[in-house]
Amino acid sequence: MVTVYFITALVMLNVQPSTGWVQYTVPYKNKELCEEVIKINKENIFLGLKDYFKSKFITIQKFKCMTYEQAVKRNTELGH
Repeated sequence: MVTVYFITALVMLNVQPSTGWVQYTVPYKNKELCEEVIKINKENIFLGLKDYFKSKFITIQKFKCMTYEQAVKRNTELGH
């Protein structure tokens, strides 16, 4: 099985539950490459998510690279 990582952001919104992990759909073959893309594009990713969520957006608490399964597990723990 091939493991792929996605840029993932812990987004805080003015809805309940107020936090959740959002993943971009572009896969990266390793975590290091994914982390490098975040480092280079962090501001653009932030602005893209802010624009996507519009008036519901409060902030991004953290960026991480994780698998789809990891994001599902973390969102389940947050009540999604």
